[in-house]
Amino acid sequence: MKQVQRVLLAAVLVLTCFVVYQQKTEMVTMNECITGAYHNRQIISEDIDSIYGILSEKLDLSVLESCGIITNGYGHGSCVAIGSDLILTAGHCIGIPDAWVEIGGVKYEITEEWASNEYDIGFAKIEGNVPYVVLGEIPELLDEAYLVGSPYDVDFIKSITKGIISHLARDIRDWEALIQTDAEAAPGSSGGPLFNESGQVVGICVTGANPGGGVTLCEPVSHIKEALAEYQKKKVVDVAEEARRY
Repeated sequence: MKQVQRVLLAAVLVLTCFVVYQQKTEMVTMNECITGAYHNRQIISEDIDSIYGILSEKLDLSVLESCGIITNGYGHGSCVAIGSDLILTAGHCIGIPDAWVEIGGVKYEITEEWASNEYDIGFAKIEGNVPYVVLGEIPELLDEAYLVGSPYDVDFIKSITKGIISHLARDIRDWEALIQTDAEAAPGSSGGPLFNESGQVVGICVTGANPGGGVTLCEPVSHIKEALAEYQKKKVVDVAEEARRY
């Protein structure tokens, strides 16, 4: 009888140990699941934050401080400062009699103007010191782009339209190798800068579809850099000639 009791007691102890072990195993497994779920949730959350960050990237609006108009009160074009006293615009916006540049609500006297003979690109020196932006590199097809200008009227100064780069070398009328974008423009937008997402100038507006809309054509930044180099070279020559006079 005692032998049977001992066997039963041993069996109970073994069963009890198994149940306790199983519960501990289940507890460890559950803790691992909770920890894993928390870790995965962190990863998912980080991914969502990363995706949201990408989606929320926009043009840095500080570039607007460098954008303005070139006007004589009767006609106007758009422009952007690429130096503290150097204004970039379309070549056909240069040479307006009695013109001035307006940036940040302040009117600046133009002390010198120059337009490229090869490209529809012009520069104006002003009597002032304004915020300026930098020139970027040639964009790629389908890159996002932002056009800033004053379409139709000076009251629409610093209007921003967004689009993509839809062609990189469009020849039309008297222009060659222009950037095409669907960022909307209109008369008055000429000379307005085309920005990439980094706030760098990749072109300036010079024309659009005629008739119709939805297509804007810009002189590319490569042409701007060539014209700028030519303008700076001319400045050096002019200074040298001025020095020889004396």
